[in-house]
Parts: sequence; structure tokens; C-alpha cells
Amino acid sequence: MDNSSSTQTPLIIEIRSNEMASKELNPAIPYGPQEVVSDALSAVEAGASMIHWHARDIDGAERPGETALYREVVEGIRSQSDVLLHPTLGFIGTQNNAESRIRHILELNSNPATKIDIVPVDFGAFIADTWLEDEMGFASTDGVLMNRTGYLEELLGTIHENTIKVMSVVWSAGAVRTARIMQRKGLLASSAYWQFGFTGDSVPGGPPPTLANLHTFLEAIPQGDPWTIHVRDGDGFAMALWAITLGGHVSIGLGDNPYSRLGHPDNSGLVRRIVNIAESLGRPVATIEHAREIIGV
Repeated sequence: MDNSSSTQTPLIIEIRSNEMASKELNPAIPYGPQEVVSDALSAVEAGASMIHWHARDIDGAERPGETALYREVVEGIRSQSDVLLHPTLGFIGTQNNAESRIRHILELNSNPATKIDIVPVDFGAFIADTWLEDEMGFASTDGVLMNRTGYLEELLGTIHENTIKVMSVVWSAGAVRTARIMQRKGLLASSAYWQFGFTGDSVPGGPPPTLANLHTFLEAIPQGDPWTIHVRDGDGFAMALWAITLGGHVSIGLGDNPYSRLGHPDNSGLVRRIVNIAESLGRPVATIEHAREIIGV
């Protein structure tokens, strides 16, 4: 693979703000809208050009369908930054209900002032149960990420009709093939932005974050398509290093890992570390304008 030009493409750094993570693991994990806004703006100042977040109340409860919580975040960020906004469609608890998963996006996009930039659509499946090593048992035994073909066709059809940019989140090379069929069907834009999903040791049912697995993904997507990596419930820095050197982009944040080994950093601290790695390797970091041009939004 010729990466001579791709490694000079400015690096998009996306923060995965909070997901379903707990402050008990790191007090810097943002909960309510105001914390998400403050955290996002600090991450932008540090070098992030995209923000991903889940709608959560100030007590940490996740409210995936409450548009008001998303709107407060969008308005707060948009008052100070044009960073790319990438809210969740929910995860396991909301899967396979296309209408409910996209409703908050359509409501936000009905007002140009709160329009979001890109939505994540998961392709593929894996067992998402968390393994607790100290207890030698699983926290749950029925956590399955499952994306039925019929559901995907319904969801992508609505997204396509409303001209919303998709981040194609893939959890296997087979998921890439499914996404590419959706492109052929005209349900997914031909200009894809791929996110390769990996899981740490605490989620053994997902693809491990290895260089070999990264190359498997890269062989499956069309050469030249932009891509990013993230590691759910795992340390993302090794994958970030490989992504930077291979011409990809980086999605990382406290939503995926509290990074306690680093002394409980905030998300902007993670961004600064990625910026330092990129600069040490001679890879430029994307401005928000660069990121919009690369992804096409």
C-alpha cells in the first residue's frame, strides 16, 4: 500500500466524549450537556476537529432519544466553534429501531442552527459483554451488537432521503462488504468515511486492536477512502500510532477508556498526546476546515 501521500493528509482527531462511561472511573468524564460542551471546546483548543457524544443527564443517566439534551450541546458548541458534530444514534439498547434512532437527528436538522454534520451507522455484529477479570465472570451475558440487514436498509434509506453524511462504523471485514453492497444499492454514499471498531481485552467478543486486524480492514475498503480507528473499552494509543503512520485518522476518548494509567486525564489531555505523536512523526494535524474537506461535509 502506497502511503506516501496519505501520511501527509492532515490528521483528524475525534474525541469520543463520554459514551456510557462512569465518573467513578475518571471524574473528568462529562455527563450533562454543559459538561459535554466545556469538555468539547477544550478538546477543540487542543487540536480535535470532531466531537462524538451520548446524550446524558447531569446524573449520568443516558437519554438517547431526548432531543433537548442533544440540542443543548449543539447550541453550546456552535456558539463558539464550527467543530464537526457527531452525536450517537444509541448503542445496544436502541438498536434495530430505525425510526427512534434517527428521530433526534431529523429534529435537530430541521433547524439550520442545530444541524449536525455526520451520524454513525454500525455494520456487523459482535458479543459486547464485559469480562471482569477479578471476578472471573461477565458483567452481563446477553450484550449483542446486532445490525439486521432489513433494519440497515430502513435506517440508511431515511438517512439518504435526508442527505445526512454517514460514518460507516465496521466491526469486521464482512461488515465492510455489507456496507459496500449498501453503496451499490444507492442507500449509502459512495464517498465513505470508515471507522474501524476494535475492542479491548475486557470485551473479548469484538476484534482485538492488532496491526494484523487493521490491515484486514484496510484490504477490505477501497484504496484512498478516508478512515479512522477507535478501541472500545481498551487503550487506543497503539492503534493511534499505527493509524497515524498508515495515513488514517484517530478517534479516542474517555468514553472508551478512563486512561487511569495516565493519571485520570480529561479528553483534551488525550488530544494533546495524539497531537504530540503526530508532530513527532511529521504528520500534520487537521484544522476543522481540513477535516470538513477530507470527509466531505
